[in-house]
Amino acid sequence: MGSSPDTDHCHTRHYAIRRWRPVMHETTPATTPVPPQAPAGLASRALRPAVELLTQRPATVGELVSAGGVSRRGIEALLNGWRAGDTPGLDVDAETWSLNDPLRSEVIGTWGLEQPQPAGRFLEPEVRTRLEGWARSLPRPRRELDHRPATHDGVAARLDLIDRQLDLRGANVLVLGARDLDALALAADGRVGAVAALDVDDAVLAAVGAARLSTASPTRRWCDVRVGLPTSLTGWADLVVTDPPYTPAGMAAFLAVASAALAGPQSKIAVSYGFGETRATLGWQVQREMLRADLALCAMWPGAVTYDGAEAIGGRADLYLLAPTGRDGNHTEAAHNLYTQGPAAARSATEPDAQPADIANKVANDLARADSATTGAAGSAQAIGVRRLLGGEQAPKLQVGAVPVVYLRGDPGGWLPRVLLALQSQAAVLVCDVDSHDRSPDPAPRSDVDGRGWVEAHLRAHWRLTPADRATDGADLLVARRIDGAPTPPAALADDASADRPQLPPLVGRGHANPRNVIAEWLTRTPDPEARLTRRQARVASSDHLASLGIEVRPGDSLIDLPLDAIAALLADPVPG
Repeated sequence: MGSSPDTDHCHTRHYAIRRWRPVMHETTPATTPVPPQAPAGLASRALRPAVELLTQRPATVGELVSAGGVSRRGIEALLNGWRAGDTPGLDVDAETWSLNDPLRSEVIGTWGLEQPQPAGRFLEPEVRTRLEGWARSLPRPRRELDHRPATHDGVAARLDLIDRQLDLRGANVLVLGARDLDALALAADGRVGAVAALDVDDAVLAAVGAARLSTASPTRRWCDVRVGLPTSLTGWADLVVTDPPYTPAGMAAFLAVASAALAGPQSKIAVSYGFGETRATLGWQVQREMLRADLALCAMWPGAVTYDGAEAIGGRADLYLLAPTGRDGNHTEAAHNLYTQGPAAARSATEPDAQPADIANKVANDLARADSATTGAAGSAQAIGVRRLLGGEQAPKLQVGAVPVVYLRGDPGGWLPRVLLALQSQAAVLVCDVDSHDRSPDPAPRSDVDGRGWVEAHLRAHWRLTPADRATDGADLLVARRIDGAPTPPAALADDASADRPQLPPLVGRGHANPRNVIAEWLTRTPDPEARLTRRQARVASSDHLASLGIEVRPGDSLIDLPLDAIAALLADPVPG
């Protein structure tokens, strides 16, 4: 990710820069206790009976295998780990192993063998009460995103089965699809190390962020599986919990992202999936995608998760526990149509790049010719797919004088704002779904949670959207124009140390950059020597400022990875001090 700012000259707000001093913000989780780590990761629960037996009496490997049903290789790995450690006390006589002090006392303490292991924590009534309270903040289910919410009892049952099978202490858990609120239940439980909640619906992410927990809150990230996993969460998760669309394409896309998030060979994916008793062919097609992803089926609990509605599957789904095999899997580019209903349904023939391409290109060519009269740079239309624009680590390079044409049909609400945050051009042509709001004689106010409403509320100082003069059936063509000056490419600005610093950190147009880096670089470029910060001071000041806004930014994050409510807060208050 780049860290040099772009130019941004036309803001009316001015900020006095004070000399920065480090502060501790209330939102900084400095006092949050760190959960203890499970001694053998997720496998600790399965190994616990064997460990208990060995602390009580000598045992053979066969007896240790029988105690908990763990394979001989798993028992040998446990014993070899103790032998390779610095604490003596593990002895073997012929084929019998014994555990003596001081290692025995250390193992009893590390594994918590003298502490009770209560089962069914997620089935306690207070968990359901919490879920009911959090659910009041959720938006209405969206048919086009296959929102068939699991019941609160279904969520509790899913988490209870996972908890009985795996030791979650200290684990990093990624919840792919946050509407069922598994992420909040896991975070509130307090045993996991960290929780990440990912969703394509910014309104769901906002509801997750609105929950107040006594434990550390989940890390929230926007994720459309057709675009890809946020870079900062690649190889991060010990466990992924997901409930994908019940189509072969939906299962394939969600499992590809889930696999990319796994931290290693011991990680697991918990997937909910169900099909009606008369739809065995569809069930086979979807289950086949698990094998195509090169995932092994470790366990399956039939009818474990219950749903409100979902009559096509009998209101129940099975819970699958999958393990990576070390193979790459058959991960092709995700299909655009993943869902069972709506314009992005798997059976829909509508593709986002279809009909209006010619008209959009003509509009862009007209803009390029008009701009060339003032800039002298001859350009033309340049088509950019939304996956390429939002899914890469940097914005696609534009030809000199080119006007990008971006296809946004099927936008779930988060594409348009992020496209405008990422584009580095003076103008663009956007091919969008038909907006009935523009055609209504008495339109209601747009929601500012995402889409056009969010752009009008938070990017009106940067972009102006107007309908194109040319019309097309089945789509809206919008002309987007920068009204605060197009951003200077980061490399060009970095080459010119004397370039004027923008009045505000140039976040718009730097959507692929880490906002902490953009703000930090801005803080080092003040012309006032008394106020200028060193790079180290600027990084700390930028991190503190983001924490004061309740925004967690990880290495590898980009601005467009954040939920829109967090981006709005940052655009409204981009400057420390």
